[in-house]
Amino acid sequence: MSNGKNEELIEIEVIKVNKRIKIPKEIREEIKRMKLFSKLKFMEYELITCPKTKKDQSPLLCLTCEYFVRRVKGKVYCRYKETTSSQ
Repeated sequence: MSNGKNEELIEIEVIKVNKRIKIPKEIREEIKRMKLFSKLKFMEYELITCPKTKKDQSPLLCLTCEYFVRRVKGKVYCRYKETTSSQ
Protein backbone atom coordinates (compact mmCIF):
# COMPACT_ATOMS: atom_id res chain seq x y z
CA MET A 1 0.00 0.00 0.00
CA SER A 2 1.66 3.20 -1.19
CA ASN A 3 0.45 6.66 -0.24
CA GLY A 4 3.05 8.48 -2.35
CA LYS A 5 5.31 9.55 0.52
CA ASN A 6 8.19 7.40 -0.75
CA GLU A 7 8.03 8.86 -4.27
CA GLU A 8 11.14 10.58 -5.51
CA LEU A 9 10.46 14.21 -6.36
CA ILE A 10 12.40 16.29 -8.84
CA GLU A 11 13.39 19.67 -7.43
CA ILE A 12 13.45 22.37 -10.15
CA GLU A 13 15.06 25.75 -9.49
CA VAL A 14 12.98 28.80 -10.51
CA ILE A 15 14.89 31.45 -12.48
CA LYS A 16 13.79 35.11 -12.48
CA VAL A 17 13.79 36.88 -15.85
CA ASN A 18 13.14 40.48 -16.91
CA LYS A 19 10.94 39.64 -19.87
CA ARG A 20 7.36 38.41 -19.41
CA ILE A 21 6.85 34.81 -20.53
CA LYS A 22 3.88 34.21 -22.81
CA ILE A 23 1.31 31.81 -21.34
CA PRO A 24 -0.99 29.88 -23.71
CA LYS A 25 -4.58 31.14 -23.60
CA GLU A 26 -6.07 27.79 -22.48
CA ILE A 27 -3.64 27.58 -19.52
CA ARG A 28 -4.35 31.20 -18.59
CA GLU A 29 -8.12 30.53 -18.65
CA GLU A 30 -7.75 27.41 -16.51
CA ILE A 31 -5.73 29.31 -13.89
CA LYS A 32 -8.37 32.07 -13.92
CA ARG A 33 -11.07 29.44 -13.31
CA MET A 34 -9.08 28.31 -10.27
CA LYS A 35 -9.17 31.99 -9.15
CA LEU A 36 -5.38 32.04 -8.81
CA PHE A 37 -4.25 34.23 -11.69
CA SER A 38 -4.10 37.57 -9.86
CA LYS A 39 -2.14 35.97 -7.01
CA LEU A 40 0.31 34.27 -9.38
CA LYS A 41 0.87 37.00 -11.97
CA PHE A 42 4.49 37.42 -10.77
CA MET A 43 5.19 33.92 -12.10
CA GLU A 44 4.99 35.30 -15.66
CA TYR A 45 8.51 36.64 -15.00
CA GLU A 46 9.98 33.28 -13.99
CA LEU A 47 11.32 30.27 -15.87
CA ILE A 48 11.86 26.61 -15.11
CA THR A 49 13.22 23.79 -17.25
CA CYS A 50 10.47 21.21 -17.44
CA PRO A 51 11.72 17.63 -17.00
CA LYS A 52 8.83 16.31 -19.09
CA THR A 53 9.12 18.57 -22.16
CA LYS A 54 12.82 19.50 -21.70
CA LYS A 55 11.92 23.12 -22.50
CA ASP A 56 12.18 26.40 -20.61
CA GLN A 57 8.71 27.53 -19.61
CA SER A 58 6.78 29.50 -17.03
CA PRO A 59 6.02 27.71 -13.76
CA LEU A 60 2.38 28.67 -14.37
CA LEU A 61 2.22 25.78 -16.83
CA CYS A 62 3.19 23.44 -13.99
CA LEU A 63 -0.02 24.24 -12.11
CA THR A 64 -2.05 22.41 -14.74
CA CYS A 65 0.36 19.47 -15.11
CA GLU A 66 -0.52 16.07 -13.68
CA TYR A 67 3.01 15.70 -12.21
CA PHE A 68 3.05 19.00 -10.31
CA VAL A 69 3.36 18.57 -6.54
CA ARG A 70 4.09 22.03 -5.08
CA ARG A 71 6.09 25.22 -5.36
CA VAL A 72 8.00 26.33 -2.27
CA LYS A 73 10.66 29.03 -1.83
CA GLY A 74 11.76 29.35 -5.44
CA LYS A 75 11.60 25.65 -6.24
CA VAL A 76 9.01 23.60 -8.09
CA TYR A 77 8.60 19.96 -7.06
CA CYS A 78 7.59 17.49 -9.74
CA ARG A 79 6.97 13.74 -9.65
CA TYR A 80 7.68 13.14 -13.35
CA LYS A 81 9.82 10.06 -13.93
CA GLU A 82 11.45 9.39 -17.25
CA THR A 83 10.69 5.94 -18.55
CA THR A 84 12.46 4.29 -21.39
CA SER A 85 10.12 2.94 -24.00
CA SER A 86 10.89 0.76 -26.98
CA GLN A 87 8.83 2.90 -29.35
